[in-house]
Amino acid sequence: MPDAGPAPNPLGRRDAEALIGVLAVLEGHLINGDLDPHVVGHLSTHVVGPDAGPAELRVALGNLNQRLRYVLGEHDEPPTPDTGLVDLYVGFAAEAAAHAFSQAVRSAGAPVAVDGTSYDDETVRWQVAVRSTSLPLSPEFGLERTQMLALAADHGGRDGGWGGPPPELRP
Repeated sequence: MPDAGPAPNPLGRRDAEALIGVLAVLEGHLINGDLDPHVVGHLSTHVVGPDAGPAELRVALGNLNQRLRYVLGEHDEPPTPDTGLVDLYVGFAAEAAAHAFSQAVRSAGAPVAVDGTSYDDETVRWQVAVRSTSLPLSPEFGLERTQMLALAADHGGRDGGWGGPPPELRP
């Protein structure tokens, strides 16, 4: 929804903190699939617009959360809206396999980062992050993730989940 400027009355600190918590809980339950589809539909329509779905609602809740954090002074400037795109993480036991997978993904035109950090147990030594081209919770994301994980499996990779890219890598 477009910003219509400042509200005529300030929001109290405790109210803003409570709303941040409510938004975080809603976003978490949305990601986990714990919210009733009827509730998701109503929230999507009222928060984002009539054609929005769970993917767009997740982004809107996160962006609203960050704007409330700005109201509380956690950001010096209004935060740039998040695109909602995430990194898909894959773990590899060996550097050579991680780089071979990275090269295969780069050949397909996807942005890739190899950080060489273990994120799991002793069997995972190299993590590869691949930037998604679709929003989590959308059908397109499910297909993109399935295809990426199949390619990763060809190189001995393990699913490491997905998450927001570090702030310095956000567009």
